[in-house]
Amino acid sequence: MALLLVATNVVVGAVTVIAYREYLVGRLDAELATAASRTPGGQPPSGPPPESSGGQQDPDNRFIGAPGQAADTVVAILRDGDAVLAGYTDGAGEQHRLSRAQETVLAGVAPDATPTTVSLGSLGAYRAQAVTRGGDVFVTALPLGDLRASVVRLVVVIGSTTLLALLVAAWALTLAVRRSLRPLERVASVASSVTALDLERGDADIAARVPSSDLVVSREVGQVGTALNRLLGHVGRALTVRRDAERGMRTFVADASHELRTPIATVRAYAELSAGTQDVAALQRNAERIGREAVRMGALVEELLLLARLDAATLDGTTLDATAPDGATPDATTPDAPALAARPGTVHEEVDLTATVVEAVMDARATAPDHRWTLQLADDDPLTVAGDPGQLRRAVTNLLANARTHTPAGTTVVASLQRVPRTGEGEDGAGAGALARLVVANDGPPIEAEVLPVLFDRFTRGSSSRSREHGTSGLGLAIVRAVVTAHGGSVRVVSEPGRTVFTIDLPETDTRRGT
Repeated sequence: MALLLVATNVVVGAVTVIAYREYLVGRLDAELATAASRTPGGQPPSGPPPESSGGQQDPDNRFIGAPGQAADTVVAILRDGDAVLAGYTDGAGEQHRLSRAQETVLAGVAPDATPTTVSLGSLGAYRAQAVTRGGDVFVTALPLGDLRASVVRLVVVIGSTTLLALLVAAWALTLAVRRSLRPLERVASVASSVTALDLERGDADIAARVPSSDLVVSREVGQVGTALNRLLGHVGRALTVRRDAERGMRTFVADASHELRTPIATVRAYAELSAGTQDVAALQRNAERIGREAVRMGALVEELLLLARLDAATLDGTTLDATAPDGATPDATTPDAPALAARPGTVHEEVDLTATVVEAVMDARATAPDHRWTLQLADDDPLTVAGDPGQLRRAVTNLLANARTHTPAGTTVVASLQRVPRTGEGEDGAGAGALARLVVANDGPPIEAEVLPVLFDRFTRGSSSRSREHGTSGLGLAIVRAVVTAHGGSVRVVSEPGRTVFTIDLPETDTRRGT
């Protein structure tokens, strides 16, 4: 900014000085033209001028210093190239004759031409003009000393003003720049404070943010501050996800170890008993118990493997994040295509969800005749979804098994399947904008309030559940959520005294319209 100011002032000053000098030269030329018109009015002497007491020839008083001529005005009369008379009158009224060299310079001025600048030795620079009258050449010259002094004074004034303005501007600009950079310094301070956090140890609480007051100071600082705040938010969320994942993994490993430890201990105990007895009946009973525990471990390992595969799909970025929070409804942006289609070797086809639900309810009636099972279908047309038929059937079966396991005999379980429109779609619910909604409701005991937020987590059991009695692993609902999420859907639960409702929403594939 200072250099730009200096360059601007230099250009303006140079233009001003040049214009001012041209103006003064123009005025001097006008005065010279007037003086040159007066010079032929004087009559030169007819004979040689008298000798002065100093041995020099004095100029003629009738010609040099004639009325109307300014002090230091040089006049000369040239006849046949020789100076008949040449001199000037100073400010004190004394007349002086020019030297031979000065007369020669004046003799070189072209007559009847524009004014020109000549140097008369010790007298300095003059502006001279020659006119012809009666065969003689009359030369008039005015000094340039005052003009040059005026130009020098102007240069000094402009230079001094420029220097003073530069100092003041540099001081003011320094203060302004420092003041404008204070918000940016605070942004840098926020970034530096984040580097002091021990993020490698899982410190996910990044509270440092650029204040909102600094975001409106200027557009540039606002953009940098806003971008930094967004970056810190993303980093904080990523660290939170990592911390929760690590915590969940530790809990998962601990719970899995606990779940496997019991059947392994049982198998080991019965194996030791079998090794110490020869009773065939006891050996048979021990073998049956070992077989049941092996089946239990096999089922648990199978469920863990299924969850691991679904987790791998999520970590690979192939799972579509369409899970809505508990109690919320997916909006119209929920993807239609399931993530399972992106995994090689995974079955992906159109699944008749209506037939799957009907078969699952029929199986539940056969395995739990002490419950009252009701099936409600709101549409005559089958509802189809895209995905893995085996995994979808398992999700539906697990949901019905959960209702059977955790409710007493005589409980009514109602499974309903219907087509509903997505948020923002048409009210008819048909077409690509529709969802297939499966609702499983029962009138048994409610789920404990403290269990509801973690109901779909792995190894979650209610305090009054009968899962131990029935040998469940606590992974059924976790599998339901993982399968539904992998198919681009959502699952939620609402429980109150006398009514517990599980709701699954899946993007429908309308085979009638080819979508």
